[in-house]
Amino acid sequence: MKGVIFASLPALLAASETIPGFEWGTVSATALLGWYLWYTTRVVFPSQRAEVSAMQDHFAEQITIQRDHYEKLLDDLQERHDKRHEQIVESLERISENLIKEKAI
Repeated sequence: MKGVIFASLPALLAASETIPGFEWGTVSATALLGWYLWYTTRVVFPSQRAEVSAMQDHFAEQITIQRDHYEKLLDDLQERHDKRHEQIVESLERISENLIKEKAI
């Protein structure tokens, strides 16, 4: 593709003298837009895609860490709740036993 452009460039330059109403502004604007299209599709978009993928991976990792942290907190709370429940049940059983002993006396 580049070879075709460079090969036709001298002919275009020579023809620009003979074509009535030929303006270099149009050619340079078209060339600039062509370069911009090439640059954005070949350079900007791939690097941007890589950056977005890296950000998504980092976000997923952070979400996983946060989820694990909350699961650990919930497990700890459940464990403390279960221990406290057992203590209350044991206390109620002792109270019940003491009341039964007092009735028997």
